[in-house]
Amino acid sequence: MGLMVIDSGFWTTVQDTGRVGYREWGVPAGGAFDRSAADLANALVGNGSECAVLELTLRGGIFEALGSVGIALAGAPIEASVVATDGSSRRVRMPSSCSLHAGERLVLGRTLDGARTYLAVRGGFQTPLRLGSRSSEQPLRRGDFLHTSAAILPTRHPSEPTWSDPAAQPFRIIEGPQDGAMIALDFWTQGRFRVGSRSNRMGLRLEGPSLEFMSQPDRLSSPVAPGAIQVAGGQLIILGVACGTMGGYPHVAHVISADLDRVGQLSPGDQIQFRPVALDSARKLDVAARLAHRALLVRVASLARDV
Repeated sequence: MGLMVIDSGFWTTVQDTGRVGYREWGVPAGGAFDRSAADLANALVGNGSECAVLELTLRGGIFEALGSVGIALAGAPIEASVVATDGSSRRVRMPSSCSLHAGERLVLGRTLDGARTYLAVRGGFQTPLRLGSRSSEQPLRRGDFLHTSAAILPTRHPSEPTWSDPAAQPFRIIEGPQDGAMIALDFWTQGRFRVGSRSNRMGLRLEGPSLEFMSQPDRLSSPVAPGAIQVAGGQLIILGVACGTMGGYPHVAHVISADLDRVGQLSPGDQIQFRPVALDSARKLDVAARLAHRALLVRVASLARDV
């Protein structure tokens, strides 16, 4: 029982909540870049948030069901349809759950907005565990077989909107350990930045105003985490979920936790802005975002209780 990869798309990987507790040994946590979207996909098929999903970047691919498979899609809106064995097709709306029957193909085109769509299956993808996680930076290839559990699911979708343009609002940031008085406030409040083409799960390179330091920062390596904003050659880099655990570039700011999922949905060419906030405000925003997300998952889980 499972899905056969007919077309692996642009960059499709297996992700879960990541490898927790290994940073002191230099192992990145990894995991889904948009954790909230992955959670929503899992909730739609009745899974817990720990179950592995597919993270589809920019273009989805084609997957053939070998047996009955319950699936769900969430995250970036994507062209999606199911092609039956007789050649007929039906559109899949997002976010939603549905069933694939033996021989049917899930055909996923390009993302219509955002960068990453998440595909969940009932019971999660059963790929090998490494250091307690199934997350992998190795993309799928044509011919790969993904083991799943058998399931028939009715079509379900949340009644409330779950998607918004990731670049519509400024990304809120707190001061980094190497900022202090080195950066003028108007650099953050007035600057506009473009996501460059050399962006991936390790980090997003931004193109925009060149940062000139008022005083020269230390260049000693220091611990970093996803959301850290570093400066290389005068340009900004937002570190992603697959970033290393140490960095040598100046760490001048940090995207707040409440906005990290939006970072994972940025595409090359997107225009973004920043807005500095106080640390206390960042904590309150994080709590509010977590509570709202948890409430959404509870409502979605109620749709899947009869699975």
